Amino acid sequence: QTVLSEVLSDMQDPRAWVHSSEAGSIRPDTSTYSHGTQSLQLTTTGDPDRPTSADLALQGVDMTDCQWDLWLRAEDYRQIRSILLELGGDDENYLRLDVAPDMRTLRTGSWCRVTVNRAAERAVVGRPHLERVTRVRLTAEPTSDSAPSRLWLGYLGTLPTADSGIVSISFDDGYDSDYKTALGIMQRCGIPAATSYVIADKVGLPGRMSADQLAEMREVHGWDIAAHASTDLTTLDEAGMRKEFETIRSFLLEHGYPEGAAHFALPMGRYNDLVLRTSQSYFDSLRTIDVAPETLAPGDPYRLRVFYCGSYTTESQVEKALARCQEHRCWTHMVFHRIDEDPDAAPESVKAASFERFMKRVAESGLPVKTVPEVMRSQSPALA
Repeated sequence: QTVLSEVLSDMQDPRAWVHSSEAGSIRPDTSTYSHGTQSLQLTTTGDPDRPTSADLALQGVDMTDCQWDLWLRAEDYRQIRSILLELGGDDENYLRLDVAPDMRTLRTGSWCRVTVNRAAERAVVGRPHLERVTRVRLTAEPTSDSAPSRLWLGYLGTLPTADSGIVSISFDDGYDSDYKTALGIMQRCGIPAATSYVIADKVGLPGRMSADQLAEMREVHGWDIAAHASTDLTTLDEAGMRKEFETIRSFLLEHGYPEGAAHFALPMGRYNDLVLRTSQSYFDSLRTIDVAPETLAPGDPYRLRVFYCGSYTTESQVEKALARCQEHRCWTHMVFHRIDEDPDAAPESVKAASFERFMKRVAESGLPVKTVPEVMRSQSPALA
């Protein structure tokens, strides 16, 4: 079943949006667009104290139980501190959402689909009447000491929320601590399975899982074994990229992991337009390290956002993320690397005792825990 977006604005009426800030400017732009024949261009000032805002008047739309669907393009994401979506009425009450908690999501400079739910809440002022929203405001805030830059909005709509939040636990690089340490901790906490993104030429090396261990993880313990690599794909041409993709897919298919072979974790989280385009010939999803609450269904399955965990992650942060997941029915995808009894102070090394506390919090939340292929299989793409 395809979940359709309810259109609030497809940017085809340039008079619908009004410049509502003292600074910056807006104008219709027919040179670039995601829908129809034009988009809305916002030009920033380069001064973080003087943001650019545009308002859209509505007849009164019920937004009490929805997610928001935007198509955005940034000339240079590094020049923008935040993109905010404000929902309110004729009074001073409003809900403000952080559209891009991790601005790297817009790094390609091309059109990006970004879906947002209440987990991205920045502020609530007063008692906004979400059952009858009559004003939407999009605001672009520049970074400090930045140059004026442009942001384009190509589409704004709403999507229904999911029935429940979901948690996924994933591990990168195929370290043997998945098998030796994380597996046992998760079992003690009653958490069924996780996803290990493995690198083909690392399997069986010292400190990495062997082929037999991978088979046991899948066949005995129900984990999914998915695709990863160690080469920064943005340094490759298309031929080199396809070779990387074919190497890991062939390894996973030959070893009996067809479901995991459809899901790829980007090395170092890096991607560009060529990576995104080429990957779609091989995979059903790409996982980034962009940090933001992911929606269900994900608006862009080739830019899955995560809750990235390292030595710096605290139990309080995990608790808050799970509470947001439960309340706002999003996807909290926790990504780890090594789980060590004696961490070596590397950012990617998480102490086993800390990991156990995190997993206890996951278990206590009562949220369903699913592997990445399970989540993607259960979520129909939400297409505008």
